[in-house]
Amino acid sequence: MNRRKFIKNMSLAAAPFALGGIPIRTMARSIMTSSFTCDDVNDRVMVIIQMHGGNDGLNMLIPLDQYATYKNHRPVIGVNDTGVRKYITLDNTLPSNQQIGLHPDMGGVKELWDEGKAHFVNSVAYTNMNGSHFRGTDIWLSGKDGDTIDENPESGWWGRYLDHRFTDFPNSYPNSDMPDPPGLEFGSHIISLGFHRATGIPMGITLGNDVSGFAGLVNGVGGALPTNFPATDYGAELQYIVDIERTTNLYANRLTQVYNQGANTPGVVYPEKYHTNAANNNYNNLAPQLKTVARLLAGGIKTKVFLVRIGGFDTHENQAVADQPSFGGHGCLLYHISEAMKAFQADLAGLGLEDRVLTVSFSEFGRQVGENGTYGTDHGASAPMMIFGKGLKGGVSGINPNISNLSNNNIIGYQHDYRQVFATILQDWFGANYGTLDEVEFYDYSAQKLDLINDNYIDNGTPVNYVADTSCDPTPDLGPPAGGGGGTGGGGGGNPTSIKLETKEDKGFEIYPNPASSLTTITLEVEGMAPASLQVYSMNGKRVMEQPIRLFAGENQASLDVSSLASGMYVLQAVANPGSPSGSALIASKRLVVSR
Repeated sequence: MNRRKFIKNMSLAAAPFALGGIPIRTMARSIMTSSFTCDDVNDRVMVIIQMHGGNDGLNMLIPLDQYATYKNHRPVIGVNDTGVRKYITLDNTLPSNQQIGLHPDMGGVKELWDEGKAHFVNSVAYTNMNGSHFRGTDIWLSGKDGDTIDENPESGWWGRYLDHRFTDFPNSYPNSDMPDPPGLEFGSHIISLGFHRATGIPMGITLGNDVSGFAGLVNGVGGALPTNFPATDYGAELQYIVDIERTTNLYANRLTQVYNQGANTPGVVYPEKYHTNAANNNYNNLAPQLKTVARLLAGGIKTKVFLVRIGGFDTHENQAVADQPSFGGHGCLLYHISEAMKAFQADLAGLGLEDRVLTVSFSEFGRQVGENGTYGTDHGASAPMMIFGKGLKGGVSGINPNISNLSNNNIIGYQHDYRQVFATILQDWFGANYGTLDEVEFYDYSAQKLDLINDNYIDNGTPVNYVADTSCDPTPDLGPPAGGGGGTGGGGGGNPTSIKLETKEDKGFEIYPNPASSLTTITLEVEGMAPASLQVYSMNGKRVMEQPIRLFAGENQASLDVSSLASGMYVLQAVANPGSPSGSALIASKRLVVSR
């Protein structure tokens, strides 16, 4: 039997524990590997907002450069450009093809934008878009696309990430370095596919729908858990359930403790309802989830990935109200997200936690461009993603979607694959290296990063001098700087907090293709973490090219464009801490041939 189906069939019987009425389920294996070495990066977390149902991105981010076309497609439900409830102009300094009007219920998001804490990625989807809610969600959670997803995917992309990061879970957990579950989920009694890994129990537990409190731990096992299991498929699944239960029991008291010792920022009010009762989905069920996340973080929880949910986005009907296009069910939902995020960011700021938290939203697909006959929209394809946090570069990735001359069933094509967004977050927010991206199965998107994260938040600054930075894992010294000589960070025992960057013999330093005509790929495997550069020298010793890179422990890859170089022979060097007052270090050197 498929394991995910087996767990769903077990339902509540799989988890007899609860925290204050909040059912606790699921978790699994993994601790810091050599891919993750700097504490100032490693304490960061990601909050994922799942907008279930297929969000209408076109009424959320209105393309002002095509407003007349937009209203032609949506004469009834299209947001007006005049009156009290007109769209909110996002930023009139943006280029014309990025001019956006926010839905009038998104005033909170506008405030975050003005503070530089919001980023929008236009037209996000994947190849062979799937219009099924269940299949579309599985694709986003599994890290696949419509061409590569299995019939019943067994693992999710952040489950694979957490599995790679927190090794040997649950056998070595909880411990003093990681006393908390790697992942926490709200709003569901079944653990999300996103937390599943290839083998073993998932990498997170779910707190269900009730997030009102953590008091009153309930223990209801009814006896000791079994330790021996029959050597059958049934026995294997039974052991799987018991492992979940055992892990849940380990974390119940800890979660209660962390919640009780945390607190939200005084004066920050999370909204409970829409500003008018004339709407569906009037109650804001996202706000208490985010409020709980903030309180857990304030209490010292070390969980890395939080999943929160808000549903109701399948707006086939009553998306808007006749003659009042900005009111209705969809506007209410956008208000919930906007005001909840405004409160969440204010809460994090008051708690001194803003530097650690990045929030990203997604929905399984967008809606069609044209309205239907029931004041709504039908299933579409691409949709924008929203990202929030102090560590962002505020801005817009991509241009407004083209809504003219539509074919293919009235849907918007895509500009960005969703894996570009998440690969960027993994690399620039979590500090994941290429080996990590390979484990997550996002390696192919490592060279397609978006400009999302503020430079000051990448590797704890630009650049970090890891030779002198004691917050990172201390290992032996760098050795002599490039060109020989001692230097303050070089040879003879040197600085005890510096990083060893000798290349490993099995792979070391590789260039392919070599000879190269335009683009070549450099593979470099090192034992430490440092800012570095690739430097190309002519045979007479003149430096003709330099490209900054970041190195992580393990295998690193970078692309180098040599199309500007004349045909001939060169020397390519990898240099750590270039220009550092503590001394740079030659890591590796190899002959490069350019031939056309």
